[in-house]
Amino acid sequence: MPYILKNNKIDKRYEEKFFEIIRDNLPDDKIRLFNNLLSRKTEIVREFLSDVQNEKLGKSEFDKILSLIFSVRRHREKIIDTVDVGSLSKGFICLSDFKKSTEIRLGRFLESFIYENIIVKRDIAMEVLHFYEPDKNVLWTSWVYRQDNGTGCLPYMADFLKRTWDGNPYIMPFSIMEMRDEVDYLYELSNKNGFAVEPPYGVDILLSYMYSDYVYKMVYAESKSLSIGVPEGFTLMKKLLGVEKLELFETEAVG
Repeated sequence: MPYILKNNKIDKRYEEKFFEIIRDNLPDDKIRLFNNLLSRKTEIVREFLSDVQNEKLGKSEFDKILSLIFSVRRHREKIIDTVDVGSLSKGFICLSDFKKSTEIRLGRFLESFIYENIIVKRDIAMEVLHFYEPDKNVLWTSWVYRQDNGTGCLPYMADFLKRTWDGNPYIMPFSIMEMRDEVDYLYELSNKNGFAVEPPYGVDILLSYMYSDYVYKMVYAESKSLSIGVPEGFTLMKKLLGVEKLELFETEAVG
């Protein structure tokens, strides 16, 4: 089966150490903070898709929603300049059709959203679908796992947990259904190890932590510890999740 973590043997010692470090660096108050921000992002995405259906939006509103997607921000200006409002609207309307499966909505978006970069288009669709229906659709953008080159925080996590590896690269077929299974397994693994994150945003938080740690290792290569001690670590997590500029409800965040 083409799973990265599920169905692959994990070294118990690394698993215990991994979640010990995660628990130390992501305390309950930080998890509540991220859950509050991600819930707010869901509200924004749902309001946006409702307005798209009612044909109320201009390019500035599309620009704002694209700004919430970390992996497409550097393409945002080009998208707004080159994709007409009709194509923008048609694409996002496809994503809002909750009667259709995720796979169908994704396919129709890719067909109707006229932009040449397929990875960027896919990232837009998968992130919007996730935050529109977070209980149904998992977060899967290129920083989570990029199929064409096998990179992302999911294989990075697998490397840390020391799964058995047959020498083949992580480039493999990987469907939306399989990613759902992978996310379900991460919830199972986390709760088994005392890191009680819950759907729909718990794995989002865990994966953003892992990507932040990956950046930490790349920038501070001399560090040997899995740590989010970089001063901007939590800021990077907020950027990855597209919530760094959202208004905080302080009483909820620290309660």
